Amino acid sequence: MEFGGLKLKRCRYGWMLFAGPYIGKCFDLYGEYSESEVALMRRFLRPGDTAVDVGANIGDLTVPLAGIVGDAGRVYALESNPATFNVLCANLALNGVRNVKPVNAFVATNPGVDTSGPWGKYAYTGEVWEPQFVALDALGARACHLLKVDVDGKELEVLRSAERLIRDHRPVLYFENDDRAQSGPLLGFALGAGYDLYWHPAPIFRPDNFFENPENQWAPRTIVSLMVLGLPRERPLAPPELRRVRGADDWWDA
Repeated sequence: MEFGGLKLKRCRYGWMLFAGPYIGKCFDLYGEYSESEVALMRRFLRPGDTAVDVGANIGDLTVPLAGIVGDAGRVYALESNPATFNVLCANLALNGVRNVKPVNAFVATNPGVDTSGPWGKYAYTGEVWEPQFVALDALGARACHLLKVDVDGKELEVLRSAERLIRDHRPVLYFENDDRAQSGPLLGFALGAGYDLYWHPAPIFRPDNFFENPENQWAPRTIVSLMVLGLPRERPLAPPELRRVRGADDWWDA
C-alpha cells in the first residue's frame, strides 16, 4: 500500500511505513533493516530494561527495541527531523507500541550546536520549524541499560550531553562512527568514560531476511553501518566476537 510517497508493508517486527533509498529500500525488499544491529543489542537487554534510541529515524530499530524490553520496559526515541518523526510516531501507533516515549528534538549540550547541513548527511537538519533541543541528562530517564546513537556526525555531541546519565547508569553504548576525521575525539570520549570498545560493521542486508529475498540490491558492494559497541569495564559482560578498539586513533579496517 502507498500513502503520499510512503509505502506500508508488514515486516519482521510489525507494520512499517517507510520511504528512502536505504532504510526504506530494505523494508520494501527484505522486510527488515540491519538485523545484525538488532541481534547485537538484544544480547545486552532484558525485559523491563530501559533503552535510549537517539536518531530513531522512522523507528526501524525503535520498534524491535520496544519488543525486546517488553511492556515493563521503556524506550526513549529521539528524532530531530519533523517529517521523519511523524513517520516514527505512525509506526508506533500502527503496532500498538505503548512503551516508547517519542521526542522530536535535537540532542545536544546546548542550543548553540551547529544544525546546518543537507538532510541525509546530518540528522540535525531542521525544516521549517524552530528546532527544540534536549540534553540526555535532562531527559528524566530513571534508568538506562543501553544508549544507541546514530545521528550522522553528531554522535560526540550526543554523548557529551549524557555525561551524568553515562556516569550514573553505565549503559551499554552503541554508536555510529563512520567518519575517520571525527573518530578520534569520539572514541577518546568513550574510552575516557571507562568503556571497552569494539568495532561492529553492521551490514544492512543479509541473505536470510524476513522476505526470503536473496538478492543484494547493492551488489557487488556491501553497505554497512559502521558502529561501535561500548561495554563498561567494571561490569562482567562477555565481549562479543568483535575486534576491540585499540585506542582513540584506531580505525576499523586498519
